[in-house]
Amino acid sequence: MSARDLTGASRDLLAPVCASCEWWQTAAPGAVTPHVPRREWETAVETEAGFFGRALLDADRVLGWMHVAPAALVPRAQSLPTGPPSADAYLLLCAYFYDEDYLNGFQNLLQEIEAALKNRGAVALEAYATRRRDPADRFRGYLRDVNLFHADVLEGMGFRVVRRRSDVLRCRLEMDTLVAIARRSRVRAEREAGPAIQPV
Repeated sequence: MSARDLTGASRDLLAPVCASCEWWQTAAPGAVTPHVPRREWETAVETEAGFFGRALLDADRVLGWMHVAPAALVPRAQSLPTGPPSADAYLLLCAYFYDEDYLNGFQNLLQEIEAALKNRGAVALEAYATRRRDPADRFRGYLRDVNLFHADVLEGMGFRVVRRRSDVLRCRLEMDTLVAIARRSRVRAEREAGPAIQPV
């Protein structure tokens, strides 16, 4: 399994419904923030951040993706009920998984996003979430139809609630709380180190 940056060169990994979506790029009705066409938005975010999200792949098969952008480049977020994201934050916009119940994939990809942002010197990552759940719904990381994340999933990954309005929350993860861990297995490390020296 691997992750790949979403850029102008890799946007063909997205499903058409995502590649053409402009919800986050469109300001709420009555707002003074101008609408930004999708391709222009992607270019602006890539210029500032180096990518506008990441995709999770299993060999050549795309499992899903997440979009992320500096808060200042997300017009819709400026008028959401729990307030605009902090000026110093990146905003986790949305996620799309072909298997919506694939929580491990969601967590893996979110960790990939966090690592990429930390390497780019980001201060924080914020996201909008909800605690309102249908009892019959399975434990998912994202609600596709309302662009909200599952609050318990985010809090389980280190996010904290910074503002609440009814059932909608704005959550924040400080990047300096993340600790880089080398991704090498213990077995591989022991094999590379060779046999232990025995005392004589």
